[in-house]
Order: sequence, then structure tokens, then C-alpha cells
Amino acid sequence: MSHPDNWGKPIGGQVIDFTDPRAWANTPQFPADNPHAGDVMGVALKAKAEGRLDNVIPVYWDFGSHRRVCWELVSEVHTFEEDIALWKAAKAMKWDELIHPRRRKPRTLAEFLPETMQHLAPA
Repeated sequence: MSHPDNWGKPIGGQVIDFTDPRAWANTPQFPADNPHAGDVMGVALKAKAEGRLDNVIPVYWDFGSHRRVCWELVSEVHTFEEDIALWKAAKAMKWDELIHPRRRKPRTLAEFLPETMQHLAPA
């Protein structure tokens, strides 16, 4: 719970194809850094056919010091613009809490989001 001035901006990720060898590198199926693309294609298509990839998608993250692919839930993946809007709204909400510590009912995140992005606020 650091001060809002210390919050770093969100990191942007890139959605990659589920057959991309980077998505399968260093997994139980392929414990190597650079698995063969043909082998990955077979395992990925089999997993897709079995329904094991229905709710997830691989996202390539670049953290500056290192890069990593994480399988994210499809329902939780947003565009970078939506992530920035959520970050700004959360920061504004935290500032509001700091400025008005005696407010009995805290304001909701939706109150700090643009009208076109109200759907991003949790219920």
C-alpha cells in the first residue's frame, strides 16, 4: 500500500498465438528454452482440441530486466488503454481516500473511470 505517487505505470503485454514456441518454453511439456516449433504445434493443437486452452491465452510480458510468457485468463485480459484507465482511476481513488480520510462511505472505482469504461469497474 504505497503512496500513489510511487505507483509505477502498468506494463504492456503482447498476446501471442497459442502455438508460439515461446508460450511453451520451460513448461512440463517442453523443459527447454527453445522448443522445436513442430513439436509445439502438435502439443498445442492437442491441448486445444481437448479444451484445455479454452479460457486462457498466452501473453508475452517484457519487464525490462527479463521477458516472460504467462498464460492469462481471457476474461482478465484488457487492452493497454483500459489498463491505463484503470490505473489512473485507482490512483485517483486512493488520492481521494488520502485527502478525505473521514469520509464514511468510500467512493467506488467506477466514479473515477470515464463513462465509456464503466464496464471495467468491478461490481
